[in-house]
Amino acid sequence: MYIIKDIENKEIIDGIAKLEIEFFKKEAYSKESLEEMILSDSYILIVDNFEKINGYLLVHDSFDVFEIMKIAVIEKSREKGIGKDLINYFLNIKKENLFLEVREGNIKAIKFYEKIGFNQVGKRKKYYCDGETAILMMLERN
Repeated sequence: MYIIKDIENKEIIDGIAKLEIEFFKKEAYSKESLEEMILSDSYILIVDNFEKINGYLLVHDSFDVFEIMKIAVIEKSREKGIGKDLINYFLNIKKENLFLEVREGNIKAIKFYEKIGFNQVGKRKKYYCDGETAILMMLERN
């Protein structure tokens, strides 16, 4: 696992930008937005590998809590523990509570987060651009 704190390695940024479009379609961050986030002190980007990115985690520091903004693992590498490893890597460097939003219909993701220790703490109705509700989840650390 590696924390990316600069944009000198364009291949990593390009790779993540492509994966963003593949995974998140309309909700994908642009390459420019990713670059701004990486350069900001309020975001942490963790990738599983420099050579070939199989997964990444983007977390936002909101002063008193951290929020997972994006987590993604490529299709052929899923169910191999990469997503869990990314989150655990983050949890080993930060001790604050961790929040996230997940689509209500994404049952597989909800179960994944619950296995790690997240609990459902609320909902945001019609949160996504297609009108789907977001489930708010928290991993309480303190």
